[in-house]
Amino acid sequence: MSIERLTNNPAAGFADAVTTSGAGRTIYVSGNVGFGRDGKVVDGGMGAEAEATFDNIEKVLNQAGADFSQIVKINAFITVLDEYADYAAVRERRFGDMLPASATVQVAGLLVGAHIEIDAVAFVPEG
Repeated sequence: MSIERLTNNPAAGFADAVTTSGAGRTIYVSGNVGFGRDGKVVDGGMGAEAEATFDNIEKVLNQAGADFSQIVKINAFITVLDEYADYAAVRERRFGDMLPASATVQVAGLLVGAHIEIDAVAFVPEG
């Protein structure tokens, strides 16, 4: 019952691979954007939206009995590739050394005018 994170370059901010083994359950988190409490995308650009998006993912993981340390994979969809560094800085702060496997893709647009959308997969070992 474990999660192992394999990385060639920890400074990159993501794991090259994450393995899970043993009994447990997998949680698939739908794509989330940076909605604030008012139901609108937060102001402040890519960094603020990324922070709010991760807050929303964390809330749903907590509801499912999991936390950020159990995220094994994320996909980020961003509308402005030049703002990747702002997102990456938030990702690095939120995950620390518990790096998930990760992909980031530039897209033409997102619903509700968001600049970033992130989905996640978490694995919760039994016991």
